Amino acid sequence: MDIMVDILTYLPVTSLLRFKCVCKLWHSLISDPKFVKSHLKTAREVNSKKSQRLLLSTRTPQSVDFEAASEGDEDNAVQELEYPDVIRCGPTSFIGIMGSCDGLICLFVDYAKLVLWNPSTRDYKELPKPSCDHSFDFFAGIGYDSSNDDYKFVIPSCTTADGSEQIMVEVLTLKTNVWRKVPEICQGTSLVGAYRGLFCNGAVHWLGKQENGSEKEYVAVSFDVAEERFKEVVPLPDHFDTVVLGMSGNSLCAFGECHGSYFEAWIYEQEYDSSASFRRLFRLPADRLSQEPKVVLCLTKKGELLLDYDEWQLALYHPVEDKNKCIRAYRDSNLCDLVTYTESLVSINGDDSRDPRRRSWTKMVIA
Repeated sequence: MDIMVDILTYLPVTSLLRFKCVCKLWHSLISDPKFVKSHLKTAREVNSKKSQRLLLSTRTPQSVDFEAASEGDEDNAVQELEYPDVIRCGPTSFIGIMGSCDGLICLFVDYAKLVLWNPSTRDYKELPKPSCDHSFDFFAGIGYDSSNDDYKFVIPSCTTADGSEQIMVEVLTLKTNVWRKVPEICQGTSLVGAYRGLFCNGAVHWLGKQENGSEKEYVAVSFDVAEERFKEVVPLPDHFDTVVLGMSGNSLCAFGECHGSYFEAWIYEQEYDSSASFRRLFRLPADRLSQEPKVVLCLTKKGELLLDYDEWQLALYHPVEDKNKCIRAYRDSNLCDLVTYTESLVSINGDDSRDPRRRSWTKMVIA
């Protein structure tokens, strides 16, 4: 039985969802929270190359296997999905993506409705509105609280007090489905750039600017999801003209242009003494990129940059080989948003067997 379970953790989500229909035993096994966690752990640590995808919030949402596109399998790289029933997507609709964590994606529908969605399982849940007025645009993020085995949606708000900028936070936990204000405040810092926070190492990260005398410097602002406090504010290299945060596997990265001449990629590293800093991965002449990207989304397993250009174009650029490869995804609107995510079996509405007796493994005899 243990061998079979171990094999199943390596399979893609689509296969496991089909296997749930084989019999009650398989349905119970694959739905078990312990199996879901084991499958997610394998996806992160071993099989991440096959489980990472890109979601485009077009009228008909699309899931892009950018690693398959990198290998030349463009015919199978793009998959069309369907939005949850609570989302009605018209010609002028905007579906913003406010965060992604463990396969769960938070959608902001027409600046009015928050919907948490797992595109792999089609599980979804409409979230209550926060107490603060966020009728148009706001910073947000979603993360996993390992100490309470719960997911939290985080909304930071930038305000000014006594002439100094500060960040206040509202948090919604998935189990309680209730918003509450957190007393923790980050002083002397404001958030800039992309509104969507990135979750890694137990914290949601945003790009910010911190007061440094008469000037402001770029920093990575980190909010610890379990402790519900600002973990640290880590300075970015001071020579960036423009900078965005992205991901490389499970690590935070910073991508930016320097003095109009170079493009650099830096990775966030935690030291043994719990301090954190950024280490440069590579530098290349800015003119090596065929055009200036709108967003650098992530660094792939092959070391390629996943780029989003203004002309509705997605591309993979290899900085060592100096090769650019376009991805044929259909962009039907300027209002399309996009985010990388991990395919998972994580349930939004909780496991479907609350009885503790059904949470233990069941022995299967294979003739």
